[in-house]
Amino acid sequence: MTKIIQDCVIASATGYDYSQVERWITTLQKTGYSGDIVITGTNLTEQTVQSIQDTGASLHLFGKKNESGDIVGDTKNPPHVERFFYIANVIEHRLKKNNYRFVISTDIRDVIFQSDPTVWLESKLRNYSLVASSEGMKYENEPWGNQNLYQSFGPYFHNTMKLNMIQNVGVLAGRAREMHSLMTLIYQLSLGRPIPIVDQAVYNFLLTVYLFNIETYFATNEDNWAIQLGTTEMAVASGHGDLGQKYKEDMQSYHMLYEDVQPRIGDDNIVRNSSNVPYCIVHQWDRIPQLKNAFEMENTDATGNGS
Repeated sequence: MTKIIQDCVIASATGYDYSQVERWITTLQKTGYSGDIVITGTNLTEQTVQSIQDTGASLHLFGKKNESGDIVGDTKNPPHVERFFYIANVIEHRLKKNNYRFVISTDIRDVIFQSDPTVWLESKLRNYSLVASSEGMKYENEPWGNQNLYQSFGPYFHNTMKLNMIQNVGVLAGRAREMHSLMTLIYQLSLGRPIPIVDQAVYNFLLTVYLFNIETYFATNEDNWAIQLGTTEMAVASGHGDLGQKYKEDMQSYHMLYEDVQPRIGDDNIVRNSSNVPYCIVHQWDRIPQLKNAFEMENTDATGNGS
C-alpha cells in the first residue's frame, strides 16, 4: 500500500478560545495550503472545540471531558513547554500512517499566514532538514532573551552563546522526522530547569549542537520565510516588552543593535521583506499597533461589537 505524502501545520491552543485561534486557521486556509492542519492542547470549552472542528482542522486534545462538555487537563508543565511533547506525539503517530514530508509548528494566537509555507520549504530545504528564523539581535543585546538564557543555562553556556543571533522558537519547520526529534529534545531538555519558561533558550542551545547546526537553514529578514515582529523598530518604538521599554526613547541605540533589515508594512497590512515580497508567516503581529488595530477592526466589522 502506497503511503500518502502529506504536510502538516500544527500548533497548541491550551486555554484559548476560538477567537484566539481563528485567524491562524483561516489565514492558512486562504493561502491554498492543502495539507493537514492540526491543533493540540487542553482546557478548551465545548464551543471552542466545535468551532475548530467546523473549520476542518484536526484536534488532538489531552485531558478529560467534564459534565459541560469542556476538555479539562491537569497540565504539570507550562504550556509553552508541554506543547512540544504533544506535537512530537502527533508527528510520531502520523508518520506511521503517512509519508509525512514537512511539518511546520508555530505559536497560534499571534501568528498569521500570508502564503503557503510548504512552497517556500520546497525551494529552500533541498540541502537542509530544518529552518530557523532570526529575531535580528544577538542574545547579549536583547534584555529578556539574555536574562532568560542566563537563568536557563547558567554563566558558562550563557558566555558561549551570548554573541549568537536569537532564533525564535515560535516558528519551527522542517522535514518530519527531524522535526519529531527537535520537538522531543526541546521538551526533554526543558524539564527540571531553574525557571519554567525555557523553550526558546533550549532551542537555541540545540542549534549550536552538531548535527542540528549544519542541518538548519538560518533564515533572515531578507528571506520571505517568517518575520518575528517583536524585535523590529515598530514594536520597539511602541514601547513593547523589555526591549521597547529600554530603547523607545533611544531608537538610535536600538538601530545599532538590530542586525537585520527591517520589514515593510503597507497600507494593505501585508508584511513584506526588503524586496517587497510578502513573508509566508508573520509572528507577533499584535506587537505592531498598525496590525493590531487593523485586525481588531476586522473583528468589529465581522461581529458588530468587537471581540
